[in-house]
Amino acid sequence: MDDKSSIPNKQIKKKLQSKTDATRLTLIRAGVSVFSRKGYDGASNRLLAKKAGVNLALISYHFGGKRGLYFAVIRHVSHKLAVRFAPAIKKLESDFSHLDQIGTLKQQRSACLAMVKALLIANLELLLNRQTASWAMLVYREQQLPSKAFSLLYNESLVAILTALEKPIAFATQRSESDPAVKLLALSLLAQVQLVRSARHMLLQHMEWETLSDSEVCLLKKHLSAQVDTLLSLPQ
Repeated sequence: MDDKSSIPNKQIKKKLQSKTDATRLTLIRAGVSVFSRKGYDGASNRLLAKKAGVNLALISYHFGGKRGLYFAVIRHVSHKLAVRFAPAIKKLESDFSHLDQIGTLKQQRSACLAMVKALLIANLELLLNRQTASWAMLVYREQQLPSKAFSLLYNESLVAILTALEKPIAFATQRSESDPAVKLLALSLLAQVQLVRSARHMLLQHMEWETLSDSEVCLLKKHLSAQVDTLLSLPQ
C-alpha cells in the first residue's frame, strides 16, 4: 500500500524538478541574450525576467539574484564552448601523440602547422555561426571588463584551446611549451581569429565588405593559414 502510494509522489517530484530545470534554463538563455547585449550593469532583473517571460521573483528563487544568474550564464557558455571545441582539441591531441610516426623533422613540423591551422579554423567557424554570436560577445566583454566569473570562463573553456595550440607551436618552433614566446604565439593567433567578432564592423568597413560571405570567409581562412606559416617559421 505504501509502495503504491509513493509512486504518484515520485512522479509529482519528477514533474516539479523538470519544471524547475526548464525555468532555470529559460532564465539562463535569456541571460545569455541580455548580458551579451547590455553587459552586467545594464541588465536589470526586470529586463531579464521579461526576456525569459517569467515572474521577476524567480531570479532570486533559482539563482539568489542577478549575480548568481550571471555566473550560471558564464558557466553555461563555458560548457557549450568546451563541448563545441572538444572534437577539434581531441583530434589535435591524437595527431600530436602520433607525431613520431611521421618521417622527417620537416614533415613533423609541417604536420604541426596543419594541426594549429585546423584548430584555429574550427574556432573561426564557430565564431561565424550566428547561434554563437551572443557567446562570443560575452567572452569579449569578460576579456575587456573581467568580473569574478572570468576565471570560470578561462578555466573551463579558453585555457583548453590555448594549451592545445601550445603543443604543436612549441614543436614547430623548436621551443619548450613553457616558453613565454610559445604562449604569446598561441594568444596572438587566437586573437586574430576572435577579430571576426570583437572587431567585426571595423573588419567589414576596412575591407569594404557588406557581409562575411563564403568568398570572404575563404579569404580569411587563407590569411589565417598564411599567418600561421609566417609566425611559426624557423629562421633559415
